Amino acid sequence: MENRKIQSEIERKNFAGFRDASKLDILFLTFLGILAVRYLLYISQMQVPMWDGAVYLINARDWLAGKSLFEIYKPPLISWIIAGVWLFTGENWIYVKPLAALFTIGSGILLYLTLKPRKGDVFALGVAVLTMLNAQVFFYSSQIYTEGLSLFFLVAALYFLKSQRPNYWLLGGVMMGLTFASKYPIFLQCIIIFVVESLILNNRKLITKAIMGAMPVIFIAVSAVYLKTGTFQAALAKDMSFSFILSPFYIVNSINIWGMAFLLVPVGFLFRRTYSESYNYSFIAWFIVSLLFWSSHATNNPPVDGRFAIAFTPAVNYLVFLTIENLAKSKGLVYGPRESSLDFYIKRNKLRKGDEKLVPLASAPSVPVLKYCSACGAAVPNPAAYCDRCGEKQ
Repeated sequence: MENRKIQSEIERKNFAGFRDASKLDILFLTFLGILAVRYLLYISQMQVPMWDGAVYLINARDWLAGKSLFEIYKPPLISWIIAGVWLFTGENWIYVKPLAALFTIGSGILLYLTLKPRKGDVFALGVAVLTMLNAQVFFYSSQIYTEGLSLFFLVAALYFLKSQRPNYWLLGGVMMGLTFASKYPIFLQCIIIFVVESLILNNRKLITKAIMGAMPVIFIAVSAVYLKTGTFQAALAKDMSFSFILSPFYIVNSINIWGMAFLLVPVGFLFRRTYSESYNYSFIAWFIVSLLFWSSHATNNPPVDGRFAIAFTPAVNYLVFLTIENLAKSKGLVYGPRESSLDFYIKRNKLRKGDEKLVPLASAPSVPVLKYCSACGAAVPNPAAYCDRCGEKQ
């Protein structure tokens, strides 16, 4: 019972000192409700789909009619989903207008649930909200585009791969495969997360599970397109050129893409705490490799906006709040002032230096030594044999 009380207290506290997690959950749900209304109001004003959206609609019709695809290099998953909806509603694009927005909101929920057990409620809320409010994320999620769909499956892969349960890694592999089927280039970011988490855990069983989950989904996607068109093409030839000379586009336009908060990202790399916790490694690699990849691509194919940056926007926002957390800790804003346990003991018992022996040692404040559950990531007292949240043996 005592362990459960300590566990509950730990989970409600985070780097900002907020102790009532239920209120933050309600606040997040309220935010999602307002965001959903905003999406519906914006989407209701659309009279015709944009070009890529129209292509996905035509491809969906071709999948249903058994015809050759209008553009064979487009990823098939979104057209399959549209075709599945049309089987019940009839062929009308109005029914699928909010499709991408629903997946984007779902990705926000998964991002919040991924970060909450390990980083705290305020940290998770901040990253999720900042991602959902990103202008690029909002605009392209209001269209019939693959950005919202791929973001959902990418974050879902992150959610499952951050666990140590074999079945979760199997599902993580499935999410990786679905990310490939929703937007081919974003699969690279799944690979980054998978490789980093595999190196951290060094567990062959989990790695095998993830590969077993991903390969069948990728095989089905590639085979279906090949059987339909007689070939498999992931992109146009002009879109597959890369250069060792990196384009400065994403750095120059970083404020327009991610907002002023991006200025905190390079500051975060100055703190040792950024590298002391292995949980951060996936997000660091996710951001750096994605930025280098798209900068290499932008050299020969200058983008007109930050559309390709949407998929690693959660990593950017994670680093933003990691910087805030590090700044708070360095200034003594986390868990009270920075002072030694002896100074804290003297101050609590109103003693003077050298008088500590006047008070029995038993009256010293009890500060539980903590560790993290290997299965769900929840904080548990060090002496505990089982996790109070998931019941996993420690």
